[in-house]
Amino acid sequence: MHSTTTARFGRRSFGLAAVGAFALAACGSEETAEFEDAGGSSASDEGGASDGGGAAPDATAGLPQLDAGFTVEDFTKDVTVSDTLQPEKNTVITPTGTLTIEGLQALTSVSAEAVELDPETGEDGEEAEFAAAEGEVLRAIDLSFAHDGEDGWGADDGLPPTDISLRAGGSQSHLAEITSDYSNRILVSVPEDGSSALVVSSEGHDQVVDLLTGERQADDVAAAYYREDRVQEPHHTFPVSIEPIPVLYSGDADSEVDATVSFQATALTLTAWTEGKGWAEPGGAWLEMDWKCETTIEASLSGIVKAGSFTATASVAVDEETTTDEVHDDKLLLSPSSNTEERTLVAAVSADTTAATVSMSGTFTVEIDGPQDTYTLDGSGEREFSTEELTVEFPLDDAAPAAQPSDGGGS
Repeated sequence: MHSTTTARFGRRSFGLAAVGAFALAACGSEETAEFEDAGGSSASDEGGASDGGGAAPDATAGLPQLDAGFTVEDFTKDVTVSDTLQPEKNTVITPTGTLTIEGLQALTSVSAEAVELDPETGEDGEEAEFAAAEGEVLRAIDLSFAHDGEDGWGADDGLPPTDISLRAGGSQSHLAEITSDYSNRILVSVPEDGSSALVVSSEGHDQVVDLLTGERQADDVAAAYYREDRVQEPHHTFPVSIEPIPVLYSGDADSEVDATVSFQATALTLTAWTEGKGWAEPGGAWLEMDWKCETTIEASLSGIVKAGSFTATASVAVDEETTTDEVHDDKLLLSPSSNTEERTLVAAVSADTTAATVSMSGTFTVEIDGPQDTYTLDGSGEREFSTEELTVEFPLDDAAPAAQPSDGGGS
């Protein structure tokens, strides 16, 4: 069943006629795709300008016209397509998921049945097709949305919804609020001047797609989403060496307390939005690092030696700015139990970030929990430790990313 939107016969209409010149603020210098005819050749002559996919004047002369901004959802595919557009930047990434322009076609005219209108008869007595409103052209748009929630359903995952709307001539008409996987095919009559847009909104920020070309416009807030190689997964385990802590009995050597600390930098991701921080500043990005710390304290004197406090700090340095994330525990468990923390560090960085330097450090203490005249520690019960630095690269071109030094045997 088609959902038809028009004021022609009293049905719901999206007011998308160009009331005045409307400039898309996000319009950048990105290249636009070209139309191809059925044979795959460019629709514009060599050295000439494209006509934007509009019909030649004589092709629609005498045909009844649709209302300005006429829109139909769930539009049929059983139509004659005059040109097929192949946009290069056809995805819009949001905190919820990814919207894709699966297809964009130009149509010269459509039948009354295709747009659920009452038929009109032409001068020859035959049923006439409908052309776009004056100054507009027809576009059929195939949309799909892949939700980031589990199984494509996001009701309980805490992600914000994504809304899509049509904008032209200073007016904006809502199409859908997306909270799960979504698909639609839409016919819309759009101004030939390129002032119409598909607006993709989430968490108070709009991204726009030119409805004439199907190209996503440049956006300095969401720019990090469109970086190639923006996710690096080094799974790097940092080697940590800790000296044993000697235990004395009546002043003589008795045993040792051994500690094993394992740090791992699991993944580093450049992103435009995080749940805790929201959208990045224009020209900026968030760098998220998932990291893990595991500590095991082994002591043969159970009940005599007690593990004390523990502090671990992960550091990420980008362009001489260092961001840290610290975990603190007042009491550690002794072996055979281990103490594990999984954390995410978030740093504000530039959207053009090409490298981040990662390191880990920390301290822990052990104490004697018994008569001090029998068992004592030989020296301090505190140990400090730190790791070597790891550089993780986010290349801006097709160069392969690198992580230095080697992962030290990490998985």
